[in-house]
Amino acid sequence: MTTAATTSSTNASASAGLIAALGAGSGMNTQALAQNLVDAEKTPQSKIINDKIDATKKEITGYSGLMYVVTEVKKAFDVLADSTQFAGLVTKNSQPAAFDVITNPSAQPGMHDISVTNVAKPQRSLTNAGFADNNSTVISGSDFTLSLTTGTGALAKTTPITVPANSTLVGVRDAINSANSGVTAQIIDSGVEGAADRYKIMVSGQPGSANTFTLASSIAGVGFNTNPVANQPDSVLQAATNANIVVDGISYSRSSNTIPDIVPGVTFDLLSETVGSSASIQLSRDTSDLKTKVDKVVSTFNDFQNFIKIATDPKSTDPDFGATLAKVSIGKTVQAKLRQLVFGTAGSTNNNSVRGLRDLGVKLQQDGTLTVDATVFQKVSTANYDQVVTMFSGKSLQNEKGVTTDGVAVSLTGWVKTLVSAQGPLLQGSQADSTKVTKYQDDLTKLQTRMDSLLARYTKQFAAMDSIVGKSNSLKTSLTSTFDGMMKAYSSK
Repeated sequence: MTTAATTSSTNASASAGLIAALGAGSGMNTQALAQNLVDAEKTPQSKIINDKIDATKKEITGYSGLMYVVTEVKKAFDVLADSTQFAGLVTKNSQPAAFDVITNPSAQPGMHDISVTNVAKPQRSLTNAGFADNNSTVISGSDFTLSLTTGTGALAKTTPITVPANSTLVGVRDAINSANSGVTAQIIDSGVEGAADRYKIMVSGQPGSANTFTLASSIAGVGFNTNPVANQPDSVLQAATNANIVVDGISYSRSSNTIPDIVPGVTFDLLSETVGSSASIQLSRDTSDLKTKVDKVVSTFNDFQNFIKIATDPKSTDPDFGATLAKVSIGKTVQAKLRQLVFGTAGSTNNNSVRGLRDLGVKLQQDGTLTVDATVFQKVSTANYDQVVTMFSGKSLQNEKGVTTDGVAVSLTGWVKTLVSAQGPLLQGSQADSTKVTKYQDDLTKLQTRMDSLLARYTKQFAAMDSIVGKSNSLKTSLTSTFDGMMKAYSSK
């Protein structure tokens, strides 16, 4: 950009050059002199500002690195803050085609004999009215009602379903499904070309014998009946039945094939009847997955610790993060808080053996990093697995002293989430530094503007001075020449 100052400097430089070219100047390089004087004033000021920019940019890099390593620690704890992530048992099932076994952290090792004699089934009934097409024949010219009765005896419940006038078979199906009454309808196509009853509606209920149902029409002749009347064929394709299962010699009947309430911590998902003699399941404790997760915690914490050591050390020569947080306290503050949370205590009156990571053999070494005693971990986690789960993922735990706290992982992940949020100190500190860099860059621009103006002034002044000196030298030369001539003339007489 051309300014008045740079234009003036350019003109003055041109004048100084012209004077020198004509031999009228002093012979001194006034342009270089002006530039040297400006540089002598500009260089130290520019260095101070650029040093501030470099230092602030390094600090921004430090904030970014700190956010990354502390987020990695949070990720490692995230899976430990969720109780559903703890499997803890290895399951062996002799008849996996008959049922699945799902365990949660409260399940205990052991063996069980399972015999599935019947799986729960829903009632499926086919309406006895059939039609040659499903979307053009009008069932009735006026509204009519389908009465759906679910259950039997005192538990029976009747729901009226209104079918709008001029509905086709598709309209009847949609009316049943829109009622959200516990049954679903679908159109069945027999595929028999030209058959007068090619299309019918199949209605399906919920599994369990208590969910039997009937469907009857309010108008005669339509025949949407799933409970047969005299001289009509039975329309029930499949009766509603309960699941019957024998566990360790005790018989149970349930309306669902998902059964979570027989063996504590174990859910059976029934698929079919068992074959031959009863099946067996073996539940054995496996802490290898938990050990992997704890090892990840230790690894990410050690990475964090190594980063803090480099970033806060003013003498560090690490090319990436060395001394980047040496001038701010945030690194040491986060380090102290994170260490406090990692070694926090979380226990209840029923959780006395495992209250923190130290009980699992996690130790703090002299250099600030963590290590795990594998022998202690295996012994404690195997004997007190449910307490380990509570220590990590429990919420609102109250100990014998009446103190309420969350699990170690829950507390830590919540704190880190706030720390790295938009309003957290790390992002706020980084943004404040970015604002500083912008200000320093503005200072550089202003400095350059002042120096350009100063150069223009010096150049103009030196050009004028050079012109004066040049005229003096010219007059001196002229006078000297005149006097020399006069002396020669005088001497010749």
